[in-house]
Parts: sequence; structure tokens; C-alpha cells
Amino acid sequence: MLKLIRSEWQLLLFGFLMTFWSSPGQTFLISLFSGEIRAELGLSDGEFAGIYSLATLGSAIVMVWTGTLVDKVDLKKLSIAIVIGLGLGCGLMSVSVGVISLLVSLFLIRQLGQGLMYVTSATAMVRYLDEHKGKSSALAGMGYAVSEAVMPSIVVALLFWFGWRVSWQIAGVVLVLFMVPAILYLLRDHDQRHQKYTEEFLASDDTVERAYRRRQWTRSEVVRDKLFYLFAPGLLSQPLMFTGFIFHQVHLVESKNWSLSAWASLFAMYALVSIGTKIVTGLLVDRVGAIRMVPLVALPMGFGLVILSLSSNLVWGGVFLALTGVTVGFQSTVIAPFWSEMYGNKHLGSIKSLGTSVMVFCTALSPVIIGWYIDAGVSMDTLAIWGAIYIFLTSALAWYACRLKGNSTGYDKANA
Repeated sequence: MLKLIRSEWQLLLFGFLMTFWSSPGQTFLISLFSGEIRAELGLSDGEFAGIYSLATLGSAIVMVWTGTLVDKVDLKKLSIAIVIGLGLGCGLMSVSVGVISLLVSLFLIRQLGQGLMYVTSATAMVRYLDEHKGKSSALAGMGYAVSEAVMPSIVVALLFWFGWRVSWQIAGVVLVLFMVPAILYLLRDHDQRHQKYTEEFLASDDTVERAYRRRQWTRSEVVRDKLFYLFAPGLLSQPLMFTGFIFHQVHLVESKNWSLSAWASLFAMYALVSIGTKIVTGLLVDRVGAIRMVPLVALPMGFGLVILSLSSNLVWGGVFLALTGVTVGFQSTVIAPFWSEMYGNKHLGSIKSLGTSVMVFCTALSPVIIGWYIDAGVSMDTLAIWGAIYIFLTSALAWYACRLKGNSTGYDKANA
């Protein structure tokens, strides 16, 4: 891994920064502003959750088309456009005065932050560092874990000093002023890299044929593949469950009679576990492949939800977060190499945008669905058990898909 860092540090740092600065569009950061936004705009918990989910659903729909830009537009130009767009989204959030402006700003930061920043980073790691896709995905993905560890404290301080509107303005300005020069510097030699990649991909010598002998699926072909529907629920169970529970983390803490500050302090541990898991998973992906690891991805969080449902001791809450950190590190490292191994690199951006769109759709629904059950009087312990059962079932589906994949000789040819 050190050799990879020394030789490809520029592209790896680009991927790290793109995932790190996706944080303005992530649930864990947006939720920190919810109290101030709801109070000033006169919104209830349910109304804000509904607006948030509607914006996220819109982002999921649009992602099906915008994600294909990663396959068509120069990486440097696309990345700069995404960063500037996200900065404008932060600016619009800071001047939101009603439901419409809030909805549009949430759509922009979800589409560009949670969606395109991640898709662009993950696709670049797998496409240009194919032989080290596991390690490169792990190293770039650490940006998200680091942002989870440091950004909440920074945001809380900004809220205390400046309020929520100025905090969003600071975020947007710092993002653009830092990231645009960073992208220009880190991708200054990218044209040559992309040209080399294209030439090798189109070459016909035996070495390249062996490297790219797997079928290069199109997105329409992926949609018709039965294994896609067996693997996808397992890959999506982590964002579905994690987003739902974290969005309602204040209610969870209150129902367990925990201190909110003590709960928040556990997230540094969660982030460290996630980072450690990324490193180990990256090494494993390059040794055994990503496909065979998919059935295991969500299981730690499943066991964590069981533990969460059985105890109200904060120590076991920490165990839940630690096991969730394992799953988050596992899933974020496996998913991009999985799409590459299953369906090839030629249309990877288009295919990943499909998976990301479904993922975003899940993160839009889960806060609302869990909120409905909470309003109906269902306890967080019961919801945790239901979540665990869902994870175990989807993991079994992924295991069955692995068996079908492994037992199907010439699977790609048979499905051509």
C-alpha cells in the first residue's frame, strides 16, 4: 500500500478530498443544522424530514442521467464544475427563507455532495488504478470517515459563533477556494493518464486482452441481469439502515436516556474503526475480489442492531457504532470494485450512477419511514430488530447470488 501511495499520491489525494468535501451533502452534517433551520423557517420535524426526503428523491432520479457524465466529460473539468455547483448550493442554503428555496438548496447539495462527488471519486479510483482498486478505493474513501470525525465539531463551533446561515456561507467559500486549486494541481497530468488508459483499453495485444477479458456491460444490460437484483439489496442495506437511524439519532438517544454529548463523542471511535476497516478491506479486495465479500458487508451492522435493541447501556451503544463503523468501512471500499468486477470499467460511471441513484433513493425513504413508525409508537428497539432481520435476509440473497455467479461458467458469455 505504501508503494501505491508513493507512486499515485496525486490521484489518491484527489479521491480523498472529493469524498471529504462531499460532507455538506451528507445526512450526518445536514442533520446538525436541522434544529436551527426548523426554528427559523417554522417547520416541524415531520415537515423538514419530508422536504429533505423529497429533495433526496429528486436527486436520486436525476442521478441516473448526471452520473453518466463521469464517462463522457473530462475528469478535471467535471470535478471543478461539481465543486462550484456544491459551493453555490451551500450559498443558496444560507439564504433560504421558505420551503421552495430550502428544497432547491437541499437538492443541489444532495445531488452534488452525496451523489456526484462520491461517484466521481470512486469511478476514478477503480478506472485508473484497476490493479489496485481495493486499496485505492479504501484510501480515497477515508476522506468520508475523516470528515465524519472532524466536521461535526467544526460545525457545532461555527453554529455557536456565527449561526447557521453564515456557517453555510463559510462552508461554500472554503470549499471552492480550497478545492478548485487542489483539483487543478492534483490532476495537472491527468490528460496523459486518460490517454494512456484509453489506448490500453482499445489495444489488442494479449496482455491487455487478459487484463480486460471480462465483458464490458452497458447499463441497460445490467438492469436486465438477475444477479443485479440479488446483490443490490445487500449493498443498499447499510445506507438504508444507517441513514434512517442517524437521522433520528436524537430520538434514539432520548429513548435510551443517554447524554447527547456522550453519544456524539463516540463518533470519533466510529470513524477510527471505519478507517481501519477500509485499510483491511482494501487489501482483501485486491487478494480475493470484491464479489465474494458482498454477503459479509452488512452483517456487522446487523449484529450491532441486535445489540442496540437489547440494552440501554451507552457502552453497548458504542459497540453498535463500532460494528456499524466496520460495515461502513467494508461497504464503502467494496462497492466500487464490485461494479468493476461484475460489469467492467468501460461504462463504470453510468453503472455506478445507477447504483448510487438507488442508494440515494433508499436514503430518502428511510428517514420518513422510520419517522412514521416512531409517530405510530413503535420503539427504536423494535425498529432495530426489524432492521437486523432485513440485513440478514439481504445478506443471504447476496450469498445465493455469489453461488450462482461461481457456479455459472462463462456467465458473461451466456448473458451476452
